[in-house]
Amino acid sequence: MFKNYLTSIWRYIARNGSFTTINIFGLVIGISAFMLITQYVIHELSYDSFWKASKQVYRIQQDRYDKGELSTRWAAGAQGIGPDFKANFPEIKNYVRMTPENALLAYGDVFFKEEGVYFASQDFFKVFPYPLVEGVDSTALKGPNKIVLSRSLAKKYFGDESPLGKTMRNNGTVDYLVTGVYEDLPENTHLKLNAILSFATYSKLVGKKSEEELDAWMWDGFLTYILLDEHANPKDLEAKFPAFVEKKIGKELKQYNAGVVYRLQRVSDIHLDSNFIMEFKANGNRDTTYFLMIVAILALVIAWINYINLSTAKSIERAREVGMRKVLGGFRSQLIQQFLMESILLNSAAVLLAIAVTVLLTPWFGQLTDRDLDYLLLRQPLFWIWTLVLIVGGALLSGLYPAFVLSAYKPVDVLKGRFKNSNQGVLFRKGMVITQFVASITLIIGTFTVYLQLNFMQQQKLGIDVDQTLVIRSPNIVVDSTYAGTFSGFKNKLQQYAEVSSVSASTTVPGSSPDWNAGGIRRLSQRDDEQNQYRIIMMDQDFIPSYKLEMAVGRAFSGDVTNERKNVILNESAVKLMGFKTLEEAVDDQIFFWGDTFRIVGVVKNYRQESVKKSFEPLIFRYNDAAGGYYSVKFKSADTYASLSRFEKDWKEFFPGNPFDYFFLDEHYNTQYKADQQFGKVFGVFAALAIFIACLGLFGLSSLTAIQRTKEIGVRKVLGASVNSILTLVSKEYLILMGIAIVCSTPLTWWIMNKWLQGFASRVTMDWWIFALPSLLVVLIALFTVSIHTLKAARTNPVKSLRYE
Repeated sequence: MFKNYLTSIWRYIARNGSFTTINIFGLVIGISAFMLITQYVIHELSYDSFWKASKQVYRIQQDRYDKGELSTRWAAGAQGIGPDFKANFPEIKNYVRMTPENALLAYGDVFFKEEGVYFASQDFFKVFPYPLVEGVDSTALKGPNKIVLSRSLAKKYFGDESPLGKTMRNNGTVDYLVTGVYEDLPENTHLKLNAILSFATYSKLVGKKSEEELDAWMWDGFLTYILLDEHANPKDLEAKFPAFVEKKIGKELKQYNAGVVYRLQRVSDIHLDSNFIMEFKANGNRDTTYFLMIVAILALVIAWINYINLSTAKSIERAREVGMRKVLGGFRSQLIQQFLMESILLNSAAVLLAIAVTVLLTPWFGQLTDRDLDYLLLRQPLFWIWTLVLIVGGALLSGLYPAFVLSAYKPVDVLKGRFKNSNQGVLFRKGMVITQFVASITLIIGTFTVYLQLNFMQQQKLGIDVDQTLVIRSPNIVVDSTYAGTFSGFKNKLQQYAEVSSVSASTTVPGSSPDWNAGGIRRLSQRDDEQNQYRIIMMDQDFIPSYKLEMAVGRAFSGDVTNERKNVILNESAVKLMGFKTLEEAVDDQIFFWGDTFRIVGVVKNYRQESVKKSFEPLIFRYNDAAGGYYSVKFKSADTYASLSRFEKDWKEFFPGNPFDYFFLDEHYNTQYKADQQFGKVFGVFAALAIFIACLGLFGLSSLTAIQRTKEIGVRKVLGASVNSILTLVSKEYLILMGIAIVCSTPLTWWIMNKWLQGFASRVTMDWWIFALPSLLVVLIALFTVSIHTLKAARTNPVKSLRYE
């Protein structure tokens, strides 16, 4: 019996090669798209789940308020919350404090400026139990002047030698004993740690005798992670924080009309749900991840709908086969078994081909999403179980209905030629077509919206010139007493080159969030409870003209003004937050800033320090003719690479022992849009695939429709119908289906994309044409697909059509 089934199936496939190819090809594309996106989604959801007690590890996230309004959201909170929470809440088994270090590490003649270097308290490896490949984790960070390296960093400095017991120097001044080496952290963690310095060293550097003396609650910038007891309820613990905060610093907060709220973030949720000040690195986005999963499911569903549609539509051509089998004694159960086996074989072939396509395209997809997917899906044992489920489930979902429809044909009606499609079958196929195109139109409108938003962001006026700008990171190893003079000499040397228009120094550059966030700032005439938080940027006199910032009122900084460091400039947002009624009112007023007084000499128009995803932040500019952080070199032409070797030579002359570390500002600024651009590309690629799959099914369906209506078309031509009228007649049915799909998809797409757009401070409006243009495109593609077969049938000699059986 089984052999007979296989023989019948093979004969059917051989006679219907084009139809089978379309069916399998659609399934392969749909399943491949599903697998590729699922790999990405699994990767995104897997972040920090590998830690031994990941469900018990939480980060303490901090929100600060001014006058009842949220002012800043921190990944890194106050200095003292770790030890104080540990001492007062028994639910907390342990904690670790971390703060970043601007490191220039050196071993002998080998030195590099390193990112991902953090001070961490001694219990780091208890909270994050990551085994050391060399050293003892319980003592590696205990005591001052200890450093633990990642394996790749150890190899970078020491080659194949063991680094244990050797000494490294940081920033030319502090020596560290290498006490451990750990395997490089996997990509799926929010932590970015290339080296860990003992926190006791930081205590010494800031003038404290021990870690315990670092207990300030108004000094922010310290990441705090806690390990909870396995029986502790994080929500109950979080509910205890407000009362403790009130007890600890309630009086100070009330004096300044300020507030602070601490929340617990499970470590495995940070990657998808966190985008705060002082994150280790740019995180992902949960909504984006779920949107892509929806795209994956839609692609799979569209492919299955194709199979059902084409199989049921093809049933008319198989009616005689069913009739003959029943006349010769075939039972309905046997027919159902045969058709289900056929579906299982087709789905199995499609799944196996899809796995091959997935293996082939995973490296490309990893580059597209900027993730090292490393065949993540295929390496999981559960994948192969789900593959079997996919084959069986797909076969049942896509084959069960056609099997029952085909096996239900009555042999008498079929053999007498009285068989025709049932109304239920026709309605079912129409419903499936509508469902397909609701999904397809939703995806293409979504893609169009994403493209418009990305284009909108990049076309926005920044209010600042980021073109033709080379940015050099300032040196780590400097002598404070001579630094200003050394920088001045380097600056003058660069400005002598004909291609250089200006050189300026600042603590941050456009495209980066200002590192300095200062609270307690107010007008001199205001009370303590009227203070607010502002972002601070130090700059020299050339920063504003170099970047072409526009002064709204007042003047820019000048190197010729005596005691210019006692003056500040505000942006328009800062003026508004400070309570001035007009910009002019702010000029020559004074502000109180951490025990000192500064005079406002000008107001800069708001500009995009960061991307248009964010609102204009209140900025205060302070003057420093040799600000540390970044040197911005403005060019008169776009050809900058030729000058780099000369700049590097000059750099080594003025700042020996410091690496020449640079980047181009326009590239740096555009990295803010990288995640959104990747999302747009992925969304667009798979939306296009979904449209292609839907049109592939429509191509097959219209082919069968044209065949089934061959005689009708012949009769109409004999009676004088033109090719255009026949084309209109057949297309009319599909136009109605397209219209219903557009009506159904429009509100769904509006809701989905409006939710996505809420993440942007500046965004496009969802006008009617955003829905109309993609919908029209889908309709045109669909009509073109349908017309291919309809035109062929309409142009056929009616004599041949009337002879068609």
